[in-house]
Amino acid sequence: MFKFRLANVKRLREHRERICLEKVENCVAQFNQALKRRKEIKYKIVSLEHDFSQVLHGEISAEEVLLYRNYLTYQYKLLQLQDAVVEEKKQSLEEAKQKLVQAMKERKIIDKLHEKQYLNYCEEENRREQQFLDELALNIKRR
Repeated sequence: MFKFRLANVKRLREHRERICLEKVENCVAQFNQALKRRKEIKYKIVSLEHDFSQVLHGEISAEEVLLYRNYLTYQYKLLQLQDAVVEEKKQSLEEAKQKLVQAMKERKIIDKLHEKQYLNYCEEENRREQQFLDELALNIKRR
């Protein structure tokens, strides 16, 4: 019966790979959410600029113009902050991907070692079986 001596290490590497995969999935979700929020802010800015240009064609007080400009400035600052968040999430995603690739490599190394040891075990078992059959044939021939 074949028993892989590094079975615990193999399970550990598989577990690490699953954890890294979950982290990548989480980072992808966070990155997509940050992109969505950025898109919403951009849409809001475009909408505000359009509304502002429409309002400027009519009668408007200086206070209202100031209010629109301040709100647009605020939205642009939000957009800059969101751009920084998007960049941070992108970097986190890249780091998680690199860790996943490393974990996959480590698991594949153990898998190949397991396969190699199993093939060696099978060859050894076949040799023993062939020896047994050869001895059995010799004993039958001697009788």
